[in-house]
Amino acid sequence: MNSSTTHLIRCLQQIHKVIGKANEILAGISQPSVCREVLLSAPGTAYIWGLSEIYQISRRLRDAVSARKLTSELISQTLHEVDLAWNNLLSFLVFGHSAFQALLLPPRPVSEPCVRLAKSELNHVCGICLTEINQEPQVPSGNLDPVLHQGLFYHVSCANFWLNCVDSTLPRES
Repeated sequence: MNSSTTHLIRCLQQIHKVIGKANEILAGISQPSVCREVLLSAPGTAYIWGLSEIYQISRRLRDAVSARKLTSELISQTLHEVDLAWNNLLSFLVFGHSAFQALLLPPRPVSEPCVRLAKSELNHVCGICLTEINQEPQVPSGNLDPVLHQGLFYHVSCANFWLNCVDSTLPRES
């Protein structure tokens, strides 16, 4: 396996672990009314939206795998497991609160918001998800600025997830 494939798998496995842990936590709440109260609290809602950002990283990773033809049984299996865990998590949100309606819709193609880059910086890819850092913001989500570190660009959400859940050093190859 090349280093791109290895770091994609590491990232996907951690995404699965984080979303799986969220499922365990929510499944451990025995009363649906308590689960609803927790999810509708400000910290609960922020937690779910943070998980949504993490799931979006997996969607970008899926796009990179497809575009770069990095298919392997392990990648396919891990992507499938992430999707299953995410769909299971969504089952906790079916009570229809408007704060979560966007999460319950079928996934749209990923378009990551980014800042306007100078012409010399166009066509850079994120050093983690390996997808292009777009010139125009598409969807507001808090990731307005790509991060430039040691000559590589990273989506903010990708870099944050990597540093907090995968490794203390950002990957150096894109």
